[in-house]
Amino acid sequence: MLYKQAMTFLENGDAKKSLVFLEQALKVDRNYLPAWNNKGVVLLELQDYRGAVECFDAVIRLDPGDNMAWYNKGYAHFILEEYQESVQSFDIFLARRPEEDDFRKFSLYLQAKDYYELKKYKNAQKSLEKAIKMDDKFKEALELQSLVKKSMKK
Repeated sequence: MLYKQAMTFLENGDAKKSLVFLEQALKVDRNYLPAWNNKGVVLLELQDYRGAVECFDAVIRLDPGDNMAWYNKGYAHFILEEYQESVQSFDIFLARRPEEDDFRKFSLYLQAKDYYELKKYKNAQKSLEKAIKMDDKFKEALELQSLVKKSMKK
């Protein structure tokens, strides 16, 4: 019931009230995966990226196979500019997500940005090639590819 109330607040755009109910749901059951995952999503929305990582880590501890937790963790690390941690999370996500969908495409792009920031331009290029193969009009990936090529020439 607490979780359902939290989701109602989240759907209505009230992340702070949703967070209150998610925390109450977790007091009742510390192993309730949907509450941990959605608490992480809410914390992303509230720009508490460190707290979000902790929530996604909780999901992964309880269910290492929860692939979206790996994606969300990678995204939070990316925002925190923890590029190596982000790359590692996206590696796990991508290894488990063979289907070509938007999550795969964006994880390849974000991973390429991580590599770019780490000055690992060849790795960035490989990730970008895969993302662009999925969507040859992926504007952000094409722009980053141009930056990567310039950086590789230096």
